[in-house]
Amino acid sequence: MKAIPFIQLDGVGIRRSDRDVPLIEDVHWTVMAGDWWEITGAHGSGKSALLLALAGLVPTIGGTLMAFGEPVISGAPKPSGWIPRVGLVFEGGGRLLRDLRVAENIALPTGYHHNCSLPEAVDRVWPWLEALDLERLADAPAGRVGRVWAQRIALARALSLGPEILLLDNPTAGMDPAHSTWWQGFLVQLRKGHPLLQGRPMTLIETTDAPRAGMQPPPRQAHLENGRLLLLQPRTNPA
Repeated sequence: MKAIPFIQLDGVGIRRSDRDVPLIEDVHWTVMAGDWWEITGAHGSGKSALLLALAGLVPTIGGTLMAFGEPVISGAPKPSGWIPRVGLVFEGGGRLLRDLRVAENIALPTGYHHNCSLPEAVDRVWPWLEALDLERLADAPAGRVGRVWAQRIALARALSLGPEILLLDNPTAGMDPAHSTWWQGFLVQLRKGHPLLQGRPMTLIETTDAPRAGMQPPPRQAHLENGRLLLLQPRTNPA
């Protein structure tokens, strides 16, 4: 039986969230289960807009976008179950709700999608706080944690529903080597299959300003330039 792509774009254009003109045009791209893609590009090239479109937060223009085998039509209801299957980590601190506690921020998607109270949702997501070393920050207002930890909180929130695809918008920008190393190790663990996800390998799409060296196997690479998504040959590491 032929595998169904998780995400497939055929001739799709992507616009800025506040404009009707295309920022990226004629995208032909297929993301399969277990892929790890690194998306590079200059500031303003559309890396964030591409992730927002994949998350269903920015309308596409023309072409065909398929998500988990179902067509996605701009302005129409999203395919059943699409949103919980896609986790998103926003750039620059994760867009947390500053007045809520850290644990409450992580639990919000669970409370919404499972129609349960916030305290009950916190209980459900507590294993993710432990997995990401966030227990000591659980009761702190999210607005009082540093940017590095806010990004990790956003990661826990994105993982809380057990998505099949994780979108990460330049997650380690400005981090010191110790935190960058933690992220690299954790993403590798997700790629292989985290115990909290029943060992299921995670599909990763990550934008970055600085591709990481030494990843085994190296992520597949694409580059945004002049409004086009260029799919690059697999990166090889020196012997």
